[in-house]
Amino acid sequence: MVDTQLVLKYCGVRIDAHALTDAVPTGTDQPTVASELRDVLTALASTETHITRLVPTLRDALRDVEQVLTAGPDDRIPVIDPTGALQARGPRLDALIGRRTAQIEHLRAMTRLWVAQHPTAQSR
Repeated sequence: MVDTQLVLKYCGVRIDAHALTDAVPTGTDQPTVASELRDVLTALASTETHITRLVPTLRDALRDVEQVLTAGPDDRIPVIDPTGALQARGPRLDALIGRRTAQIEHLRAMTRLWVAQHPTAQSR
């Protein structure tokens, strides 16, 4: 079942997950508002999961740099990746953030169509 909490988070509309699942037609390849909404929710959830997994790595790299900069003469300092931890992972974060932004815009468009077709969808 599709988690519709992202619709509430980014669009301010409550969509019942069962209603969405029931509205997706079976046995056809023709896209519908329901199938597009389901697909963008799935894609957005995946993108946010990738970002969530990347953030701790970036945070650790920044913490290591901060420790090096604030270390005293007798402190142990961590080894910093000379190839550039942020340079190596930053472009991936940028790409994921860009993808997320596009997916949120698509989600908003599909949600507007859903609300037009299902007036019982609740706004916050």
